[in-house]
Parts: sequence; structure tokens; C-alpha cells
Amino acid sequence: MEGPEKGRTITIKINGKHRSYDEGTKAEKEMNRKDREKEIETDRLIDEEPSTKNVNSSAFNEAAATKEAADDDTFDWILPEESDETDEIIEYQIATSTKKTSNKGIGSFSKSFKKNNRNKFLSTILLTVFFAILLGTSFGFILLKLVITEKEAETAQPATTEPLAEEQTEAKGSDSAVLQPLSTFVIQGGVFSKLEAAKQVQEEQNQNGVPSKVIEMNGQAVLYLSVASSIDEAKEIGNQLKSKGLKVFAKPITLNEKAINNLLPEEKKIIELAPAYYQVLTEGATEAELTNTLSSAMFNNIEKQASAVNTLEEGKLKNKKILSLKNELTNAYQQLASYKETKDAAALTKCQQHLLEFISIYYTL
Repeated sequence: MEGPEKGRTITIKINGKHRSYDEGTKAEKEMNRKDREKEIETDRLIDEEPSTKNVNSSAFNEAAATKEAADDDTFDWILPEESDETDEIIEYQIATSTKKTSNKGIGSFSKSFKKNNRNKFLSTILLTVFFAILLGTSFGFILLKLVITEKEAETAQPATTEPLAEEQTEAKGSDSAVLQPLSTFVIQGGVFSKLEAAKQVQEEQNQNGVPSKVIEMNGQAVLYLSVASSIDEAKEIGNQLKSKGLKVFAKPITLNEKAINNLLPEEKKIIELAPAYYQVLTEGATEAELTNTLSSAMFNNIEKQASAVNTLEEGKLKNKKILSLKNELTNAYQQLASYKETKDAAALTKCQQHLLEFISIYYTL
């Protein structure tokens, strides 16, 4: 009997797992069981019919054939054991193959990832270089344009300056005129060795509502407070100023004759008309100061002189001093006209101030 050996098993460790196998396969056990049953059945039949020991050869052959078939079946059932072992080996090989495939997939993904990163890195470098070139080129064009503009400006400056110089030369004109000597009477407020001291007194007089003008003559600063048409009238006006607490002195002055060249036609006319215009304005201002009125006859005479000067166009006067000379006479006339209408003493003060300014300009021509 082989009973004790039937329970033995063999343990095989495949891929880290324990598997138990019986020493005989189930197929072998089943075939052995059938063989034993057939043998028992055959023995029973022999025992039941002892008289017929001569068994039909066909039955015996059938039993023998059955046993042979069983033997053949037993041989065939050994193959599955090999198949199982083969399956186990195949299963192990498949697992190994799967693992290798998995590793291959990870490597492929890693290579693809590295390749993508490399492509992105190259794209970033190319974009950086492109924008750097673009910005550098743009700044270069801007700087080049600025340099070209500056050069054009420098080149254009001489072309602009030269015509201006020519215009100034042409503006001087070619006419000449003699500035006639101007004799007038003034109320003098003091003579100062320093211009600053005279300016300080002038400012004080202006604050008191007294007209004043400092003119430098013969190395001295002379302060004039008013003008008059005669010495007697100058003294009368001086007395009015003395009543205000001022120290004054009435005197005549004469502004010397001088020749002026390079005049335009309009400027020459101003030089010729200015002395007479000043004299008539001084007469009207003196009359208004002493009588507090301005007669129509006097004002009509002033208007005649004014109309002759006012017809001259200021745009044709390029000499600034001559233009200022005309403006001071015009302003004095306007203040007299205002006084005639309003009898406002402030208008007379302003008229006297414009006449003093006229003397200062006339002296410096």
C-alpha cells in the first residue's frame, strides 16, 4: 500500500510566492483509483463463477484493452504535469517580460520628457535672442534718429542765423537825420554822486505821487520831478512841490544836437517831429498844472502834432529807442486828453512822468 506517500507535498517558491503541489497529480490519483476498482471487479467476477474459469477471451481481451487504455490514459495524464510546469515557466516569463516592457515604457517617457524639456529650453533661448536683437535694433534706430536730428539742427542754425543778420543790417536803413537841440525847463529834485542814492529818493517820490526820473549827466545822477514850458512856470510848479515838503530847484536844460545814421524813413520822420511835439505837450501840461484846466485852443494844437506822429506805422520802426520815443509822446498825449475830460490830477502826474521819460531817451540817442 502506498497510502502514507500520498499525502506528501512539494513547496516551490516562484516570484516570491509559495505554492504546494501533491507528489501525484489529481489525474494520476483518479486513474489509479479506477484501476483498483476494475481489478476488484474482475476478482469478484472470477470468484462468483469458478466453474467457468475459462473466461471468454473477448471479455479478457476487453479487460486487458481497458487496462491498456487506462495505462495509455495514465501516460497521457503525465503530460499536463509538464504543461503545468511549462505554464508556470511561461507565467514567470510573461511577468518578466511585462516588467521589462514597463521599464521600457518609463524609459521612453523619460526620454520623451527630456526631449520636450530640451525643445522648450531651445525655444526659450531663441525667443530671448530674438527679442534682444529686436530691442537693440529699435534703440539703435532711435539713437540714430536723434543724432541725425541734432546734426540737422546744427546744420540749420547757421542758415537761420545768416538771414537774421542780413535782416538786421537791412533794418538799419540808409537815411540820416540830425537830432535838433532840445531846450526845456525842469524842476530838479537833487544831484547825486551815486546812482543808487538817486534811485532811492526817486522811489520815495513815486510813493508820494510825485513824478520823477533819474538821468545820468556829466558823471552825476540828476533827479528831475517835472517839466515846464518856461522858467517862470517851472518856478511856480516848484513852489507847489515845496509846499509838499520837497526841496526843489527850477532850471533850464539843453539837450545837445547830434547826428543819427542808418535810419529807416519812418524813423527819420519821428526824429524830425519829436522836438515840436514835445514842446506843445509840455505847454499843455504846464497850463493844466497851473490853471487846473486845458483850453480847447491848446488841445487842438496838440492834436495836430499828434496826428502827424500817429500816422507813422510802428511796424516800420526798427530802432528800439526811436520807437520808445514815439510811445512816450503818444502816452503823454493820451493822459492830457484824459485830463481834459475828467480833470483827474493823476492823469497830469502820469503825463509829466511820460515827458520826463522822453527827455531821458532823447538824451541817450
